[in-house]
Amino acid sequence: MSFLLDTNICSAHLRRPSGLAHRFLQHSGRLFVPTVALGELYAWAFKRSDPSPLLHLIDDQLLRDIDVLDYDSPCAYEFGNL
Repeated sequence: MSFLLDTNICSAHLRRPSGLAHRFLQHSGRLFVPTVALGELYAWAFKRSDPSPLLHLIDDQLLRDIDVLDYDSPCAYEFGNL
């Protein structure tokens, strides 16, 4: 079984890595984040006076543990259809 993570779960993991680390390890290789949620995480980082530490966490730690699922036109079409 795979898991699609939302912005809240990813931000909680970035705030307190030890809190969810065991789950990230437990489900390694089966964790995904959509590009929309990744964009929200980047927006969260860039709203800070110094985004560098958070950008580092996103790029070097979070994206090391999960795969990004692109949201493209066919996805948007199916979303609209549903």
